[in-house]
Order: sequence, then C-alpha cells, then structure tokens
Amino acid sequence: VSELNLMVVGNSGVGKTSFIRTLFGTLQLRASALNITPDNRPTSPTSPTSPTTGNGIGTKANGTKDSVGYATGPLERTLNSFEALFEIEESSEKINLTMVDTPGFVGTDEVVDTHCDEILAYLEYQFDLTLAEERKVRRNPKATDNQIHACLYFIDHKGPQLGLSEADIRILKRLGTRVNLIPVIARADTLTRAQTKRMKLAILKDALLDQETPKKGINHAEGEEEDEEEDEEEDEDEDEDDDLDPEILEEKALLQSMTPFTVISQEEGVEVQDEKGNRIQGREFPWGTLNCLDSKHCDLSGLRSALLLSHRSELKEITYGFFYEKYRTERL
Repeated sequence: VSELNLMVVGNSGVGKTSFIRTLFGTLQLRASALNITPDNRPTSPTSPTSPTTGNGIGTKANGTKDSVGYATGPLERTLNSFEALFEIEESSEKINLTMVDTPGFVGTDEVVDTHCDEILAYLEYQFDLTLAEERKVRRNPKATDNQIHACLYFIDHKGPQLGLSEADIRILKRLGTRVNLIPVIARADTLTRAQTKRMKLAILKDALLDQETPKKGINHAEGEEEDEEEDEEEDEDEDEDDDLDPEILEEKALLQSMTPFTVISQEEGVEVQDEKGNRIQGREFPWGTLNCLDSKHCDLSGLRSALLLSHRSELKEITYGFFYEKYRTERL
C-alpha cells in the first residue's frame, strides 16, 4: 500500500475544504475505507496530539475525523486542523491518501506569520517522526510515512492586485523550504478565460521575480545558492526522461503547462446533472451547467492526475530526498 499525504493551505473562505470534498467524489474507495472512524484510524504511536494554538494548528493535526462523513456530510468551516484518511484504489494500486485541512489565513501580517510558523512546525514534526524512526536500532518496517508530500496553496484572485500578493509571496517563500508547493487558483468559476490566462501569467511572473518562490507547481523550490546543484539535477532529470515512455513525457509537459492549476468545487446541497441526465460534480448557472472535471472549465482533472498518478512518486522522492535530508542535516 502506497501512502500519499497532502495539505491544503490558503486564505479563509477560498474553498479548501470544498476542494477536498470535490476530490473525494472522484475517488474509488476500498471496502475497508468505510470502517475508518476517529477511533480506529491508524496513527503513528510516536505522534501524540499536541495542544493547538489560537489558529488551531499544533505539531500534530487536531485529531482525525470520520473521513467519509467529513467529505459527504454538511459543509462546515474549518476552525482546527485535522487529518482525513481515504483508503483508495487508483489504477489498480492501493493508496492511503491523507488530506490535512487547515484553518484559513486571516488577520494582520503578524497573525498570518504566526499561523505560518505553526504550519512549518507541523511539517517539521513529521520529519522528526522519520528521524526518530531512523535512529532506532530496530526500525519498524511498517512505520507510517507522516511526511507531507505536497502542499496545495490556494490563491485568492479577488484581491486588488493581479497575481500574488505580498502575503502570498512571503508565505510561499517560507513554506517552500519544507514542502513541495502546488499553487492553485481558487474559485475559477468566477473568472473568464481571458482573466484566467492573465491571472496565470501574472502568478508565474511574480514567482520568477523571486528566486525562492516556487516557479513550477509540481517541482520543489530551491534558493539561489543552490543554482549550480539545481542545474546538475536538471541534467540528470533530462537523462532520466530519455528513458521514459513518450506518452508519460507528454502528460508531464501538459501538466507543467497547466500550473498554476485552476479549480472549481462542486455545488453543495444540490444534485447537478449534465444534459444527458447523468449526475455530475458541478455547478448550475442560469446559462448552463459547469462540470468540475471538464478540462474546458478548469484544471481539477489534471491536478488530480498529477497528485495521484503522474507526479506522485516524484513528489514523495523530493520530499524525502531533498526536504527531509535538508532538515536532517540542519538538525545533526
């Protein structure tokens, strides 16, 4: 069974929880997934729940929830961070998908920075669990991988500026030192195609203006002092790419061109149907029906494919080989 741990982060009210609920609707649950509750969800014995702060984030998520109930029950505002585990099967492979939902950023710069500190503490705590396991004389071959493999950063496009705000850049800089960052443009149903294109270009431009801000949503961020090392790694990646299936290379190139991803979440409390009467995950408007999984409407389908299929191994390898090793070196 493969493990994949994802976190959603962003301003309050941008649809992070709605995204998880929409993603859940695309998953194929294994039979055992229906029995997971807060009482029997498997957790690491060396990761006790820590007290949360005013922003609701501790070094361990503030408990777990009935994952299926959380994804299908009444939509509630996220006041404390928590983990939701989904035992799924994707392309005949069993995956334990953990989604960490977090409270949104809100308040002054000082409050937001404190909130960011708590997220970083959470990420580093997961590294500490791995470090503690590796220091054991007898390691547990079935130890749970608690590291966060990717953080989806939801960008609110309703701000006064086009692209990333100063707060976005500040947060991305800091989180990009500990985790793979995937920028997501939230609530894309309120953008026209022209606005979407301008928004994506503005975000990429803002990212390129600062070398420490992630340039690609699927790749990890590195600082300027690592440029030479990065060039060497890129050469190695190119050699490895020569051995990959052309179709896989084409899909990866397509996904890279989509970043930052636009997402639209399903309408809550309404059963949406397409023109053929089939139930879909979408939203109804006076002018027609929007399908969240239609690539003509948003990039949700491509983002799902990147996370669960084409880039899952890459995200996990970078998390352990780069972010964890960097943290371990700093600690030793």
